[in-house]
Amino acid sequence: MSAEGGNEQLFDTEKKSDGMNEPVHVPSVMSHESTTQDEDPSTAKPTTASPSEVGETAPKMSKNQLKRKRKLEKLMEQKRQKKEQQKCLKSAKAKVEGRDIEAERHNMEQRRLSGEGWTKRQEKWRKNFDTQGGKFQVCLDCSFEDQMTYKELNSLASQIRYCYATNRRAKHPVRVTVTSLRGKTQEILQNVAGVDRWEHREFYQTDKDVLSAYYPDKARLVYLTSDSTNILQTLEDDKIYIIGGIVDRNRLKRATIDRAESLGIATAKLPISDHLDITATKVLTCNHVFDILVKWKECNKDWKKTLLEVLPNRKDAKEKS
Repeated sequence: MSAEGGNEQLFDTEKKSDGMNEPVHVPSVMSHESTTQDEDPSTAKPTTASPSEVGETAPKMSKNQLKRKRKLEKLMEQKRQKKEQQKCLKSAKAKVEGRDIEAERHNMEQRRLSGEGWTKRQEKWRKNFDTQGGKFQVCLDCSFEDQMTYKELNSLASQIRYCYATNRRAKHPVRVTVTSLRGKTQEILQNVAGVDRWEHREFYQTDKDVLSAYYPDKARLVYLTSDSTNILQTLEDDKIYIIGGIVDRNRLKRATIDRAESLGIATAKLPISDHLDITATKVLTCNHVFDILVKWKECNKDWKKTLLEVLPNRKDAKEKS
């Protein structure tokens, strides 16, 4: 929320004098400090307003709201300064190397507009996928939408985007299918720039459920859930590993294993307890589970190394003694 300055306003008041009502024009008073701060919206203080204006257009912000606002403004300024520093460093490096960075930027923009740059990157990615790609597949099951809030669905859409980004950059990318994608989750993803090109990177979307999307390969399906009693020892080339698309803040207990059992799909859980001691919950986000699957081969099929590399610091994961 940005601070809003205002033009000088005139308020009509009535002053009784000798039995006569005469209108008196009283200009709003702004201090020199307020006038100066108008030039910098991030530090501007609210100007004096009439009670009607406060009630209708300028609701008072709480201390916490003001604190969050200032924190956000500070972060945005730091981000702007960092971006400016990086730009200066690139320009300085190019000058030392005798390069014309402006010409390079112009050529890059021309390639972007013509689509030449994307085509080259796509050819490079396809070659890597065909030669180094993982043989197993991954499914993101979004059939839990009606059990989640809009905020949770927004988080799920973000996690799906993280999965796509990870797969796009991975040394050993895999084929991914997002199933049961419909409703609000689909609407949010449709607003993402370039989502229509995801399938070129083996990242597909469908409104079909898991069984329909992979019919008749039900025997190849393995639903990953922390409630399973089966521990995943290796990733088999012919399997399709399903990640439940849930962001529930530990609210929906046993949702994934109940769904797997109702569909007659085999289940398994990541071997976290076999290799690490974790005091926090072992329930992971969709993108963290996906990262573990994709990095497993990159880490020479070493579960301990893979888990330590992927798990966030908040999990406080430590090697088993």
